[in-house]
Amino acid sequence: MLNVIILLVLFSLTLQLFPMALGINYRELKSKAVAYAFILILGQVVLFLLGYMLGERFLYLVEGFKGTVIFIGFSLIGIRIVMEAFQVRKGVRTFVMDNVSTVTLASVAQAVNTFLAGMLLTYLPVERNSLSLALFLFALVVSFTGVVMKPNKEARLLSSLFFMLSGVVILFSGLYLGFFN
Repeated sequence: MLNVIILLVLFSLTLQLFPMALGINYRELKSKAVAYAFILILGQVVLFLLGYMLGERFLYLVEGFKGTVIFIGFSLIGIRIVMEAFQVRKGVRTFVMDNVSTVTLASVAQAVNTFLAGMLLTYLPVERNSLSLALFLFALVVSFTGVVMKPNKEARLLSSLFFMLSGVVILFSGLYLGFFN
């Protein structure tokens, strides 16, 4: 059960890439679109690994409050994602990705939640490499799905739904991991 919850959290975190991937115009950029999608994916994986290493290094200091820290951390991430879902629906969170610096900056900004989740996942008995691989594969699927879709109203509604569902999944996962695990 624990592994399923963790995989749901990782998949939910990668769903945040969808609106950014919609901003990559595959029809105009062709091969650059693939490179930009990989920058989005690398941002998620690298910041996750940095968060995991930072958590291994410092979170032992609050080991006695492990459940509370996990609950509060995942709840804050989930609430933030749910609040952003409304901005995604309006198209505020969809970016036009036309150069490397814009894609890199957006990738790092979007991966902050993944960084925090990486820190929190150090409390759980899971292996860092398998989590990184799962995150990479989920991000690969979500990014390339977003790149090949046309950025229209329906795609924005779909990405808003993804944001809302991922926020709710992370909220409930924080509750489960914090108090019932």
